[in-house]
Amino acid sequence: MRTPSAILTKVALAMALVVSFAVPAEEEPTLDLPPAPSEDVKQIKEVCLELITEQEIPLEEQEGYLLTCVNDQLFEMGYLAVVQQDLD
Repeated sequence: MRTPSAILTKVALAMALVVSFAVPAEEEPTLDLPPAPSEDVKQIKEVCLELITEQEIPLEEQEGYLLTCVNDQLFEMGYLAVVQQDLD
């Protein structure tokens, strides 16, 4: 015989699954941002490269870290994100 707590746990889990599928995922807002001036991208890249060194980011993670770091800063400044080729 199942205990009441086991039954409640299964019911709660089932309800959580139903709710997670019923609620649509939020989409990223489409922002009409201007591209950043190349000098700004260059300066932000230099700062992010310094952070990679200071934080001792492993080599295999550096490319992704750099792109994320630069794009986070650009977004904070109100600019459009860049792609990896823009940083090469």
